[in-house]
Amino acid sequence: MRLDRIALDLGKTYFFGSGISADLPGGVMAFLKSPLAGALPDVQLLFAAAPQAATPYMRPFTRPYADSFGCRAVVLRPESRGRLDLVSADPRQPMRIRQNFLATDKDWATLRAGLRLVREVANQAPLHPFIAGEIAPGTGKISDQEIDEHIRATGISVHHPLGTCRMGTESDNTAVVDGKLRVFGIDRLRVVDASVMPDLVGGGNINAPVIMIAEKAADLIRGSEPLAPVNV
Repeated sequence: MRLDRIALDLGKTYFFGSGISADLPGGVMAFLKSPLAGALPDVQLLFAAAPQAATPYMRPFTRPYADSFGCRAVVLRPESRGRLDLVSADPRQPMRIRQNFLATDKDWATLRAGLRLVREVANQAPLHPFIAGEIAPGTGKISDQEIDEHIRATGISVHHPLGTCRMGTESDNTAVVDGKLRVFGIDRLRVVDASVMPDLVGGGNINAPVIMIAEKAADLIRGSEPLAPVNV
């Protein structure tokens, strides 16, 4: 998708506090249900006010990037599961991280449906004055194969890994910590980060839940009683 050319540069932002860099580049998003969704949204749309290859620029030293905007579709509740592999008995050796994205047909189908939702949104009349043409994944009617090729060429992680020390019961052989974040089989050791989440949160990103986990851990360590519920 390409916007009509707008003369914006880094100098304008720096000296006058205006211009594209003075605004949030990803201030618009949506949680939507694809045709494959159950009771909850399964796709998040993230709009960006610049192309993915955008870099800072300042005339006349560097040329500005082609003016455009984009939208990424995110699978909120993926079925695919990665893993961590030990590569050595030496604890100083980093583990091998196998993220294993898009390992199931359902994840592919959901992401494919998400991209079709992006194109449907972009084709609505209120956006017509701002769009001169679609850059990718194509124009007009496109096949599932073309969408899949676009996903393979442009897919990225949004860097919210979790669940490698998941919380559960001691009888669960996939669980690492109990409900008080204590590691099974080891005294006086807790894990306090996103790795204790049993599954990916789907109604937002993981920052706020991680803060809540840390605050809960502080109360557990200090022996503080939970606050009384507040009736709203």
